[in-house]
Amino acid sequence: MQPIIDIPSRKQEESQIVVKWLARLHHSIREKPGNLFVEALDQTGLSRRKLRAGEGLTLDHFDRVMEHLAQRVPDLFFRFFREIELLDLGMLGYAVLSCANVGKGFKLLSAYLELTSDRYTERHEIVGGFYTVRPLPTWKHLGEDMSIAEDCLGGAWRAVGQMLGPDADLSGARVFFNYSAPDHEASYHKYFDPCPVKYDAEYSELHIPHSWLTRPVTTGNEVMSGVTNSICERMLGPQARSLIDTPRAVRRLLIGRPGQHMLRLEEAASQLNMSTAQLRKRLYRAGTSYKAIVLEVRMSLASHYLEATHLSIQEIAYLLDYAQPGPFSRAFKKYFGHSPQTARNSATSRA
Repeated sequence: MQPIIDIPSRKQEESQIVVKWLARLHHSIREKPGNLFVEALDQTGLSRRKLRAGEGLTLDHFDRVMEHLAQRVPDLFFRFFREIELLDLGMLGYAVLSCANVGKGFKLLSAYLELTSDRYTERHEIVGGFYTVRPLPTWKHLGEDMSIAEDCLGGAWRAVGQMLGPDADLSGARVFFNYSAPDHEASYHKYFDPCPVKYDAEYSELHIPHSWLTRPVTTGNEVMSGVTNSICERMLGPQARSLIDTPRAVRRLLIGRPGQHMLRLEEAASQLNMSTAQLRKRLYRAGTSYKAIVLEVRMSLASHYLEATHLSIQEIAYLLDYAQPGPFSRAFKKYFGHSPQTARNSATSRA
């Protein structure tokens, strides 16, 4: 007779993860003066009753607490990641730690964590003998380069260390950031040690040697991995990936595209390893279209460039693959209800 496994819903699992993470976060700033954690809960509208109940909590609650605390604790992400364990992720954590090797563990993490974050997605690829992890901010979080890089790359580095175990030799990896060294630079070098840290790079990326993907996870168990993987699939539901992943994957592809070229539908489908008809169908089922996502990405990037850079409107138009500034300006005004120049003037007046 098969044992009955009580499988929590995705919402229940997410709430339990948030409870654990908030406890870890609280512990990570325990020596700071005052009661920053309680203050952050109050500022984000998260009641102690809800926290004690451990129900109805979402990753958005956690992100808002982190955002508030990060204003007071610059190295918050690194403090937090030193505290957390992969097992805090519940069934997903068990599945990752049961994988036979690091490559399979990363595949699981990227498949499931991408469904829960609205701040960024991740690009995983092999380049020049290295397995690279690069965060790509979602359109709502453009301009948050530092916090997103610390979040994504810090979490990936912690996952590598836990999969390989405390005695593993982690030399050979390297990490890059697409901004200048921050005031809390020392915490970067301490956290990523022995991995060298480089700033002012083209992209924020973690590079680990490709050979590490075949290194065994110290707690690997193929039989247990199959069981936990199956449970994760059942928690998310059979339609989760097709309805949520495809629009996200398209946005990630467009935001991270090389150069100024905006991919055509056929090109995007090819890079996502599906036919044009299949991509259209998946996007339609998710309630959107390729044309709508292209426009959304273009306008989101345009808004970011106008507010955060000194690029001219003509330069922004060319960056977004418009042949002339005129069509770009008309599309921007139709989308936002005002011209690019008005958006820039408004941003300048707020500065």
